[in-house]
Amino acid sequence: MIEHVIRRLWHATSAAEAVSVLESRAAGLGMDEVAQRREVFGRNVLTRPKRAGPPAVYLRQFRSPLIYLLLGAAVVSLGIAEYSDAVFIFVALQINAVVGAFREWKAESSAEALNAMIPDEVMVRRSAKRHLTVSADLVPGDIVLLQSGGLVPADARLITADDVTVDESMLTGESIPVGKVSDFVLAEATAVGDRRNMLHAGTTVLAGRAAGIVTQIGLHTELGQIA
Repeated sequence: MIEHVIRRLWHATSAAEAVSVLESRAAGLGMDEVAQRREVFGRNVLTRPKRAGPPAVYLRQFRSPLIYLLLGAAVVSLGIAEYSDAVFIFVALQINAVVGAFREWKAESSAEALNAMIPDEVMVRRSAKRHLTVSADLVPGDIVLLQSGGLVPADARLITADDVTVDESMLTGESIPVGKVSDFVLAEATAVGDRRNMLHAGTTVLAGRAAGIVTQIGLHTELGQIA
C-alpha cells in the first residue's frame, strides 16, 4: 500500500476515489487502523539525519578532487621554495572552506526551521468523533478538519471546502491567496501552485472551513521534499 500511496497523483483523483483508495470513510479511521498505519508509514515529522557540528561541516568543504589538486600544488610550491604561491593557495582554500561551511550551515538551519511550519495539534475525525490530536500522529487516510487561521499539518485531498482561501507563499512563492475547491479533478501535469483541490503541509488557511483526507505525511509531503 505504501508505494501506491506515495506515488499517486492525488490532485488528479476525485475526493470519493481518494477516500476509497486510502481505505478510509467519512467517519474517519478507527484508532486500531491509525496504529497499524503508523507502523507502515511512520510519523508525520520532517526527520533528518543528525546535524554535523561546525568542525565537520568545515572539513567537508575539502572533499573535492579540485581541492586535492590545489593542496598538491601548495605542497609542491613549498617544496620548490615558492612560498608566496603556497600562501596564496592556502588562503584561497581557507576562504573557500569558510564561505562554503557558512552557506551549508545556513541551508541546514533553514531546513530545520521548516519543522516549525507543522502545527503541534490538529482536529481530526476518527470513528465518527472529533479529536484534537498531535500532528505527528497523522497517517494517510485520516480526515483532518481545518478552519481559518490554522496551519495545514500534512498534504491532503480536499473533501469539502466552504469558501476556503489558503496562503501558499512559503511553498510556491506566490503571495496572492489561493481559493480552494473540493470538486475539481485536475490534470496530472498540474503544477503544485495550481492544485486547487489540495492542501499542503505548512500552508495557512486564511478563511473558510475545510475537511480533507491526508494523502502524504512527513518527508513525502511537498514541504518534506524541500526539507
